[in-house]
Amino acid sequence: MQRKLFLFALFALTLAAQESKPQISRITALPGEGPLSPPTCTASRSGYLENSGKKMTEAEIAAFVTSSLREGYVLTIYPDSKSGIFVDMECPAIQPSNATPSHP
Repeated sequence: MQRKLFLFALFALTLAAQESKPQISRITALPGEGPLSPPTCTASRSGYLENSGKKMTEAEIAAFVTSSLREGYVLTIYPDSKSGIFVDMECPAIQPSNATPSHP
């Protein structure tokens, strides 16, 4: 009986020690005062950041982010993985094609 109680207590402690810790899986940054200039983007797009098949330097990434924000994109940049840094670029200036017209 004591052995079963000991095993149960050990099992409970093991489960308690394996609590999952929260992790940041996505960070979204929006310009605080709107785009730096009127939006010029025409379509949303996404993909991995690379320069001729090579990973970009921090300065190149900063230049990319700055120019994308100036064009009016809302950027979601995912953490670096084996494939690289994935970026989702949403263009809020475009009208959704399935939008329903508003009634007067």
